[in-house]
Amino acid sequence: MRAVVAMFIAVAVLGVVPARAAAPVEAGKVYSGAEGEQVAVIPLSPVESKKALLYIQGSGTEFDGKVLPHDVEESGDDVTYVTERRGRRYWTLVVRSSGGGRRSYSLNVPGRRDSIKVSFDEARTKALKSDEVYALHQKQKADGTLTKLMAFDRKAETAQAEQSLAESVKSMNEACGTSATVAIDWNSIPDEALKKYSISSFCGSPFESLRKLCESAEAKKAIQAQVKEVACRVGDALKLEVQAGRVSWTTAWDGANQDEFVTKYFTENLESSRGQGEKLAARLRLEKARVCTDGKGHYVAAIPDEEDKVRLSYGDGKRFVQVAPAPWVLSGYYFLEPRFPDMSMNPSFRGLDMRVYSQLVLDKEQTTCAVRCGTRTLPFSLVESEKAQDMVQKATFEPNPQKYVPYALLRDQQGRYYLVERGFLATEDRNFRVSIGPKGNLQLQKMKDIVVDSEGEIFSTKKGELRLVVDRNAPPTWIENKKKLELRAVPVAENLPLIYNELGVYTGARLGTPCDDQ
Repeated sequence: MRAVVAMFIAVAVLGVVPARAAAPVEAGKVYSGAEGEQVAVIPLSPVESKKALLYIQGSGTEFDGKVLPHDVEESGDDVTYVTERRGRRYWTLVVRSSGGGRRSYSLNVPGRRDSIKVSFDEARTKALKSDEVYALHQKQKADGTLTKLMAFDRKAETAQAEQSLAESVKSMNEACGTSATVAIDWNSIPDEALKKYSISSFCGSPFESLRKLCESAEAKKAIQAQVKEVACRVGDALKLEVQAGRVSWTTAWDGANQDEFVTKYFTENLESSRGQGEKLAARLRLEKARVCTDGKGHYVAAIPDEEDKVRLSYGDGKRFVQVAPAPWVLSGYYFLEPRFPDMSMNPSFRGLDMRVYSQLVLDKEQTTCAVRCGTRTLPFSLVESEKAQDMVQKATFEPNPQKYVPYALLRDQQGRYYLVERGFLATEDRNFRVSIGPKGNLQLQKMKDIVVDSEGEIFSTKKGELRLVVDRNAPPTWIENKKKLELRAVPVAENLPLIYNELGVYTGARLGTPCDDQ
């Protein structure tokens, strides 16, 4: 009787013990890559929770054998499976819809730069046991395997950042022939910033800038002498200082154009190897200077300005005058030269008449040069770099010699021309003069008064009876003793060769171009 009761109790007790609960997973799918990589995607119940487990194998990375929890993020027909790796969001599997029901699957794993293309694997899907994968997930979750992979590890992050930055330091040292070191102020970088930003990128700006600068022999010398160590920290604004061989670099998360900021500071504050207070920027411009000579005592210097735009100067090697720059649509090697037109050139290139522009011609390697004056190309030779730098540094540079340029040209029925000029400099554009006469013999008039307003200009000679009126709403008129003579306007831009070569006003004048002595 007691045995029966005991059995009954045992059965009763066993009867109230529930069976093991089913794993909260849905049927999964497996996707395989060309080299044996595979990822099992197992949705968690309920599907509406947008949660899934991803089980990766065969990738040769730290993800292999791990069953990681993921959020399922949908955007239209596209799906992204997102987990955490070392405290950062990580996009493991990306599904893109290409229309017509077609989809592409890209698997991302640590240590591999490119995504792995995977596709649905029917055989492995049939063999997949979602509940066993879930059990493995639970085990890895309990023994700390997943925590180790997913949790933020500051020590590992800083070590990785320093290793990455070491590559930039090595590259810079090799380029510059230096042995500079780097130190990062980790106290200035909180965990959240370390998760979000690439520290090696922000701290690496000085090294990248120095590496590029060392392409210049002059900059290389300066950097070897003045850069021994770079200290990096994060602050509220960009700041850079160089003292006693130590570069103190303060970067900022929202600092714009950091590479340009760093390079500008180095060039403007490091001293050139010549010393005596000369900054590297000035020496770099000299290093880029190209000087050409015809061997007859004439030299053309092409020197970059502070914006790295080429500016031409012409002279005898000791004294140079600045060549008037061409409009911005042309390179600095061109210059206006109406005395030597080339009628085969484009008469309307971006609004410019190229027939009246000549140029200094340098080949792509900048090893040979010539001067083109209209249709004639004159052979020049390149002065050796060190000699060119020395010449440019010792020479004097003076303004362009031109005082006036054509402003308006008019003609009467008897063939008499009326040329109005204004000051060459922008500050003297209200300084006018008038010359009148037949072609080849225009005579400069003594001016008494000039009126310039919205209606036009009136130029009165000293005699008081003669006035040249250029009215914007009426034909230009020459008034002499109250008698009006209507004039014909001659377009200046289309007649520059006539003005400079035939009217006589500019005969023998120097325009400060490499064609002055040709």
